[in-house]
Amino acid sequence: MNDKKSLDFVRRRLLQTCASIPFMLSSGAAISAPTAAAGRRFKIFVVIHREGALADEGFMDYLKNAGLNVEFVIRNTAGDVKLLPDIVEEIRQQKADLVYTQSTQVTAGIAGLQTEADPSKFIRDIPVVFSMVGDPLAAKLVRNLEKPDRNLTGAIHIVSLPVQLKAMQAYMPIKRLGILYTPNEKTQREVHDQLKRLATGAKIELVAADPLGADKVPNVDRLVPMLDRMAALKPDLVYVPAVNFFGSHSDFLMQEALKRKLPTFCAIEVQIKSGGLMGLVAPFFNVGALAGYKAEQILLGKTAIQKTPIEVLSKFSFMVNMPTARALALYPPMQVLRFAQIIGA
Repeated sequence: MNDKKSLDFVRRRLLQTCASIPFMLSSGAAISAPTAAAGRRFKIFVVIHREGALADEGFMDYLKNAGLNVEFVIRNTAGDVKLLPDIVEEIRQQKADLVYTQSTQVTAGIAGLQTEADPSKFIRDIPVVFSMVGDPLAAKLVRNLEKPDRNLTGAIHIVSLPVQLKAMQAYMPIKRLGILYTPNEKTQREVHDQLKRLATGAKIELVAADPLGADKVPNVDRLVPMLDRMAALKPDLVYVPAVNFFGSHSDFLMQEALKRKLPTFCAIEVQIKSGGLMGLVAPFFNVGALAGYKAEQILLGKTAIQKTPIEVLSKFSFMVNMPTARALALYPPMQVLRFAQIIGA
């Protein structure tokens, strides 16, 4: 693919999901932003939670095809947050121009929370742009999405829970809703609690199961017992939120759920493609491209990161895995078929 076609592809993919992106944000000098970018080679650290997420590809492709001269330094933590302090030090030593982070845990480990007791342990003087952070407010990364007021911004990949619940109900009537989650994580407890409130208001019973062992840490050996417990509760539908641990085992988790005839509503695209029934999702490539756009504006000095809003994509795809629907005999109703993206039809 030549440069022009690649650029058109990235822009087209981004525009398919984003109704519009402001081409000029608030004025002001960004932290560490150059006053002139002509001839400048930028060094960007790409710090990821795990491999295989298309958001990172979308981020890097956008910047490459935007014409910026970029050196990407990629660091994969493979889910090990203990590696992050050394990466923070490496970012400082190599004087990165910008840092891209994937996932809430990685972003918190690199940029720190808004109210860190010792902010010197984190990157505070270099722009940090994230993707795949579901709720920056609940994670205490920022206090305000419209104006982060710190060296952090990014793109959210999760649609709000009220909208997700309405999407579930558009597909099928629900009296008992299951949720699989990791209660050792604060953000996941908040997802559970919010869904509990929403379900109660909709007169839906919420039941839960998790993969924690005796040490209160998720374990792959606990996935099958977790699903067995959930199947015994006989839910009409099971919600699978964006959990990093689940993302690492999507194929196994979704196939085992299908064996137990558990219909799933998934918060991320990869799990639907792995056998989940359906979900209202943002394609990760597009999320990364939106983060790449924000990084471009910051690097070119067109916007100050402190005033660059954290945004969710304006359009999501209602995806339905048709082979899974057939296996469960749960076909989408006509009103869903009118707008759903069908996989494996």
